[in-house]
Amino acid sequence: MNNRRLTKRKQVQLLVLLTILAWATQTLLHQWGYGQEVPSVPLSDAAALAAMPDIPGAEKFVPGDANSTPAGTLELRQDASVYGADITLKQVCRWSDADAAVFTPIADLTLVHLPDGVSFRTISIEDVRQTLHGAGVNIAMINFSGVTSCTVTRSDTQTGDTQTSIQQWIDAQQPSSAKPAIPSTLTQNASAVDPNFHTLHDLLVSDLAQRLSILPENLQLSFAPEDEKVISLAEPCFKFDIRPSRARALGNVSWDVKVLTDTSSKKMTINAVARAWENQVTVGRPLAIHKVLSNSDFAVHRVLVDSLSDHQLLGMDQCVGQQAATELRPGVVMTAQLVDPVPLVKAGQLVTVNLTRGTVQLRAVARALEQGALGQTIKVRNENTRDLLDVTVTGPQEARLGDPAPADEVSQAN
Repeated sequence: MNNRRLTKRKQVQLLVLLTILAWATQTLLHQWGYGQEVPSVPLSDAAALAAMPDIPGAEKFVPGDANSTPAGTLELRQDASVYGADITLKQVCRWSDADAAVFTPIADLTLVHLPDGVSFRTISIEDVRQTLHGAGVNIAMINFSGVTSCTVTRSDTQTGDTQTSIQQWIDAQQPSSAKPAIPSTLTQNASAVDPNFHTLHDLLVSDLAQRLSILPENLQLSFAPEDEKVISLAEPCFKFDIRPSRARALGNVSWDVKVLTDTSSKKMTINAVARAWENQVTVGRPLAIHKVLSNSDFAVHRVLVDSLSDHQLLGMDQCVGQQAATELRPGVVMTAQLVDPVPLVKAGQLVTVNLTRGTVQLRAVARALEQGALGQTIKVRNENTRDLLDVTVTGPQEARLGDPAPADEVSQAN
């Protein structure tokens, strides 16, 4: 103030500002020292805990809302008797009524498809885990209990040889030093399987599999609970007239079915949800374009899909040895558009051309005018005669001219 004394008005203003600054500083220090006060609620009072407001920045270790993924306990049975070739989750596992909302939607999930003539199969807890994981179920939220394996017996089919049935049952058991007990039902005389025996369920699966060009054991059909009794009806006691009304793709499918007996008939509509198991070869690490593919570049997963891919899926043997047609990222499912054959002959290279006629074999050298992979036909030029030839690639810088003569022609020529 240039050595001037403050007026009374200025003194009052400065005193008010210092008072406000002191009050704000004291309030801020109090909040830093003690934090925000949270009301104390007993942990046993779940309703009060759920009603508490969220504190910004607070850590949450347990989901507290109703939209969280539910958890449940799944118990594997020690043994089970099934009817039909498909073994479902509800046949080998059980759960409490409290967990019904979690497991009822996946109760009809097929775990294993028994081939013809096989009456026994052991399903381990790991088989159940892998199938649920492939179907998109979060197994981290499921508590598995019970035994480690379940022995499944198919009750609707028996082999003609009793000793074969006994051996199948023994092979289905877990390895043990103790000799397993043999069920008394296997000691009875078994009859041959009736080739005319087909349930409506099997016929519907076969019909859809034929229309979609899928193996029946790879189809997963979930029927409505009210149709369970109908689809268990079987030939030759009943006759069925099946006409698909919507069965051209996976998803919601339906059939118009007429069930015929000797004295009456009944029409009905059977609805189901169709999904399919696929063995998908996925990329395990980043791959550059034109890289020659090997086994270590891929992983195979069995996945339950809701729709079929428009592109042809490749197996492991179809990928290994080929080259990447583009850059591939981890997780990409391998299809025919993603690979190119490895060229064994490049344009401009010298190619050894073989010609075989009976016991006579001729070899010449020609220059390739285009590149080619194994089995492809390319054009080459004879460097001496300048003739153009069509040859078939048989190996690295090797090709064959023409096809070998039949054995009978060679013998006649001799």
